[in-house]
Amino acid sequence: MNIKNFFQPSKGKLYIIISFIFWLIVEYITVWHSKFNEWLHNLPLTSIQYWVLIFIFYYFLFRKKWSEKRIFIMMLVIMYFFEIVLWQNSLALNIFGSLLLISIWGFLTFIPFWIVNKSIREHKWQAIYYSLWMLVALIMGLLLYFK
Repeated sequence: MNIKNFFQPSKGKLYIIISFIFWLIVEYITVWHSKFNEWLHNLPLTSIQYWVLIFIFYYFLFRKKWSEKRIFIMMLVIMYFFEIVLWQNSLALNIFGSLLLISIWGFLTFIPFWIVNKSIREHKWQAIYYSLWMLVALIMGLLLYFK
């Protein structure tokens, strides 16, 4: 047994770790940015949601080896279910809000996958689109700061 391989996590485990870190950061930036204490209070419960979503995508990406197109369609179904039914996010009910949410969810689903597979360059245009939410968040943050 090679000791180096023993301590090196698999791509699937790295995906889970990176995804969880991304979920924490993205959710704090997009939802909890001005409510740090509330975020800490709700973190145990919201973490369960993050883990459920991460493991769903992990299972279909790494165990079932679904294509990225199938994962994207599944992501949309899950996204609209969570955003509309569970979180009652009205942003998902209009086209611009949906495009923003697709950017965020694509960032959370695919960027960690491409990072662990070292294929982000192959998907550079998708990665740029999935990262656009950060520009929107920055602009909105500045507008709220100077309000």
